Amino acid sequence: MTAPASASPPHLAAAGRRAAAPRPKRPVPVPVEPWLFPSLHEDVLANGLTLLTCDRPGQEVLSVEIVVAAPLALEPRELEGVLGITTSALVEGVPELSSLDFIRELENCGATLGVGAEHAGLRITLDVPVPHLARALSLLVRAMREPLLPAASVDRLVRSRVHALVRHQADPERRAALELHGAVFDASDRRSRPARGTRETVGRIDRDAVVACHRRFLRPAVTTVVVAGDLSGNGTEAALRRVLSSWEGEPGALPVPPAPPVRDDPAVIVVDRPGAVQTRLVLGRAATARTAPGWDALLIGNHSLGGSVNARLDRELREAKGYTYGFHSRLLAVVQHSLAVVTGAVETSVTGEALADVRRILREVAEHGISAQERWAAVAQIVDAAPLRYLTASAVADEIAVLVLDGRPPATLPGAFRRAAAVTAEEASAALREAFVPDRLVTVAVGDASRIGAAVQEAAGSPPHIV
Repeated sequence: MTAPASASPPHLAAAGRRAAAPRPKRPVPVPVEPWLFPSLHEDVLANGLTLLTCDRPGQEVLSVEIVVAAPLALEPRELEGVLGITTSALVEGVPELSSLDFIRELENCGATLGVGAEHAGLRITLDVPVPHLARALSLLVRAMREPLLPAASVDRLVRSRVHALVRHQADPERRAALELHGAVFDASDRRSRPARGTRETVGRIDRDAVVACHRRFLRPAVTTVVVAGDLSGNGTEAALRRVLSSWEGEPGALPVPPAPPVRDDPAVIVVDRPGAVQTRLVLGRAATARTAPGWDALLIGNHSLGGSVNARLDRELREAKGYTYGFHSRLLAVVQHSLAVVTGAVETSVTGEALADVRRILREVAEHGISAQERWAAVAQIVDAAPLRYLTASAVADEIAVLVLDGRPPATLPGAFRRAAAVTAEEASAALREAFVPDRLVTVAVGDASRIGAAVQEAAGSPPHIV
């Protein structure tokens, strides 16, 4: 029998019944709790070495950070830079293994190695797959315990460092940083001089100086070893303790002289670069250290001021005015303090206008603070993005190493992002007012003094010292 013409086909009738069914309610986003930094386990071995481990399941490449609490303030004045040269020379071989054989052994472990020296101490970084940790770390501990330190290698490292210092002098931002450190810190303060030394002091370093430095400063009692990665059920922690316990050395901490008080007087400095088509502007002063209670508020405030491409400095100087490709604010760690710095490069002809706008923005922040929207954006980028930023074991180990260099207790790290998320716009504004005081900043301009001198003087309100 043929269906009546008015009747709907069965599949259309079923579709109509489905469409009439009530729709489920739209899901409502739930606020995400601030991410917790992974917990740390601390252990002090019998030789005085501190071991900090952070288990990251599934991270098959372990990241090891060896931090030696030997601040650069302990270097002989005439040999500044010797700690950095000594750290680099550690991998130049051990008894029965030349430099090339030592590196080849590490490469056979699939390991990569990095070394460096900061004002707070020395860092050696080792990334190695889990199965080869014991072998690679044994090589590194042996290098710290009994390095060859061949004279030819030391001489090569010295020459390389001198050439690097010459290049640094030619870099406008590094050159401005040298002047800033020299103006903020007293001349007797090690922080007033380059962390890597000068051409004169580095040029005096020889093998005898490196050997004496190694004997005096590299010891397990002042060393912290940070290990992040998959440490569960694979015997890694037992291997760590076995290898690290084989390093013996003199007990006790190194005596560190007290740092002189920092200066808080404004200054205007122009580093003359005849013919320069750009001016590098750097403004800064000493601010609170990471160990201070107000650090979290300053972190949020700095991000709002110039810590990202959406921050106020970039919005006004790049987007609105077109003066620059980027203008930023930074918090640079130095022993017992940080440096609150504003920096960017502008075309020579707009140097005065750009500097005047920077000072205006800082005055506006001091008077009115940051907005709730700016605070929200900073929290989103610092706190909400933390799980992505610390996906790898190397990023986790690096953050813990920074904590060690700062002298912060390990217990402060897991809750860091919850503290940052709790910072209000008012607290962040108050921290910015205290750090970026417009009338107390040291202003450094690296550029053509004949073209920018008068403009810098007018914007800064003070005649510049020409270098």
